[in-house]
Amino acid sequence: YRQQIDLTNAIITTNPLDAAPAWWPKELFGDWRLDNLREVILHVLTETAVHAGHLDAARELIDGRTWLVVTE
Repeated sequence: YRQQIDLTNAIITTNPLDAAPAWWPKELFGDWRLDNLREVILHVLTETAVHAGHLDAARELIDGRTWLVVTE
């Protein structure tokens, strides 16, 4: 995990945000593609937030606690 963090940080800090991916597995993704590093970073952040939300919802169903309650 830590090695992947270091590798990812190295890629992000040494490439411009508009750099195209060096490799994209078309056999896995078909014609769908993220075009640059900025899109990849935003996609990873979005996916992480979505899945963290799913985990939080599952935990709430188990123990009834809520992490963040927003009221007006």
